[in-house]
Amino acid sequence: MREQIYKLLKLQEIDREILNEEKKQKRLPAQINKAKEVITNIEKSYQEKKEVLKEIQIKARRKEIDASTIESKIKKHQDELYGGKISDIKELKQLQRVIESLNKDRDNVEEELLVIMDKEDEVKNEITEIEKELSKAKELLKQKSSKVSRQQELIQAKIQEKKKKRAEITDRIKDNKLMKQYELLWKDKDGQVVVEIDGITCSGCNLSLPSDIIYHLQKKDDLLITCPNCNRILIWKE
Repeated sequence: MREQIYKLLKLQEIDREILNEEKKQKRLPAQINKAKEVITNIEKSYQEKKEVLKEIQIKARRKEIDASTIESKIKKHQDELYGGKISDIKELKQLQRVIESLNKDRDNVEEELLVIMDKEDEVKNEITEIEKELSKAKELLKQKSSKVSRQQELIQAKIQEKKKKRAEITDRIKDNKLMKQYELLWKDKDGQVVVEIDGITCSGCNLSLPSDIIYHLQKKDDLLITCPNCNRILIWKE
């Protein structure tokens, strides 16, 4: 029995190693997901800036139309002013005042247009920077994906190697009842089924063991001894 328990202890060590490798494997996709999340946020910012640019360009187009409309009115009134068809001084002065007012309106619109165009250039530059940032983020994702893929392969190779060793050990454990007990306890005891004892307490649950159990463990009796508190399989530490 003692020999079988020592084999079980070795099996537990291999199972823990497999579990650790599997945990590493499960954490790997998080690296890619984080990089993807960065790209998603950049793309969102990119689309928002594109919408802002679109609105600015619409405003600019409207101002251009306003300026063009005012310019057409100025030309029309100038033609009336200098065309010789109107001779009345009051009408001519009225036309001059209208033209002056239109010129002011056109100047104001053109100033507003310049401000809008400056804002358009600013947003275009921001979009260019976001495009560069997005390109870098996508390249980083590509590199991380490649790295994670290699790590996945290495971890999988380790797991397969350890599973092969595990199979060799389980083949040498002839006590089916002991093996079933191990498998049941593995789920409940967080991978700590067999514990080595070198004192008066169970190293699994840290509670004191009865003196007769300590006696049989120290004597290395060929018995299956379990902790009365946590049901873990006990063996004296060599």
